[in-house]
Amino acid sequence: MKKLLISLVLLLLLPFCTVGDEPSANESVVEEGVRGVTISKKAPETQAILANATVYFEYDSSRLTSKSIQTLKGLISVLENNRNLDIVLEGHADERGTREYNLALGQRRAESVAAYLLSNGVRRNQLKTISYGEERPAALGSNNASWAKNRRVEIK
Repeated sequence: MKKLLISLVLLLLLPFCTVGDEPSANESVVEEGVRGVTISKKAPETQAILANATVYFEYDSSRLTSKSIQTLKGLISVLENNRNLDIVLEGHADERGTREYNLALGQRRAESVAAYLLSNGVRRNQLKTISYGEERPAALGSNNASWAKNRRVEIK
């Protein structure tokens, strides 16, 4: 089990690099992958690894990018090997658009991640989706860099 946990941590952390906070001239997806890895007791009898991964999206989109899929592939393995582990997919949007629109967009993003996980063998009872819209920004500011960090699904 210890080797599996170490392998998973390496698998999740190696492919990702953090890009600087400089705003770009055009819309882009944040190039961050896994934010951190924690050991979490989801149930008293089970201790499993959970990657607090973040999946980023293009402006006004709920389509997964290739970077997003890389993040999710490692998570699929963890969920398949720990059927009693459940996660929450928290959908977010940047500040542009109405509150209602951003709540719906955050939900579409969370459901997009859930659909990918489900199509790859994860059980529905392991997933919960919720949208926070623009209400919980990861970055404050009204610029491309902040908006890119706020268009996301956090996996908890």
